[in-house]
Amino acid sequence: MPEAARHLAESRASYGPHDPMPQHDLPIACLTLQVAVAEGRLADARAELARALESGFPPGTQRYAWPLLLEAATAEADTRALPTARNGREETLESIFEAVRRLTTNAPVWLAHEKWVRAELHRAAFHGAGSRSAPEIWSEVVTAFEPLERPYDLARVRYRLAESLLADGGEADERDRATELLRLAHAAARHLGPGRSPTPPPRSPTRARPAAHARHGPGHRPRRDPAEALGLTSRERDVLRLVTAGHTNRRIAEELFISPKTASVHVSNILAKLGVSGRGEAAAVAHRLGLFPAESVIPGPAG
Repeated sequence: MPEAARHLAESRASYGPHDPMPQHDLPIACLTLQVAVAEGRLADARAELARALESGFPPGTQRYAWPLLLEAATAEADTRALPTARNGREETLESIFEAVRRLTTNAPVWLAHEKWVRAELHRAAFHGAGSRSAPEIWSEVVTAFEPLERPYDLARVRYRLAESLLADGGEADERDRATELLRLAHAAARHLGPGRSPTPPPRSPTRARPAAHARHGPGHRPRRDPAEALGLTSRERDVLRLVTAGHTNRRIAEELFISPKTASVHVSNILAKLGVSGRGEAAAVAHRLGLFPAESVIPGPAG
């Protein structure tokens, strides 16, 4: 934890306090909140959340805002039994609820995050052994994440669903379901590694430079994959390639052996990540960034 705090301080010093950009400020706010919670400084975590909420979430910053709200809601849920956390809890939960209401979008990836944050808020507000509605709430979260190809997030919400099923002892079928959910979560944790996110942070340019020099000489500057920088999964990249070629969701589904509904979900997630409102704009972004060589984009029929 001291090392995490040191890196956080270095990040703040690097970006500086002047004219903070949301893509820098919000992730740092999220990390600040996480470090404060891990060190038992809930009041500081709440203060950091209040600062971020006061600044607001500009359009197109959902990918930075939702993790912040999720960490804040989870912190309130995890500390709900602590007497020292009661003072200020209602105000904090209310502020998160209001931020969720304003941030809601129709993109499946953000709708899934909305359900997740609301489920954590429900867990934070419930002080008893459990809630009869909790398994239903967490089941909806799991269902929302299943088609999104976000294995780490899916493992986390599966764990929460299992936890809710076992909160009051659980019937035999609930215990069986919880066992299977925990098995799946454990398998994902073993594969990904504990605490590992689906998209690892970019490597430090200073550390990557010697290897690049050895391969290409001192004048070479490594170029990060634009699709990776946009946060696209490998499947979303495949879908975007077909969107760029003019294929419909039905044709995309046939090409990738998925259902048209799943193809539609992928397209919606791609639009959200690119910050565009339509398929034509997404194709234009792909062309502008040179995501796909000309020979890999084969125009298809409109139907």
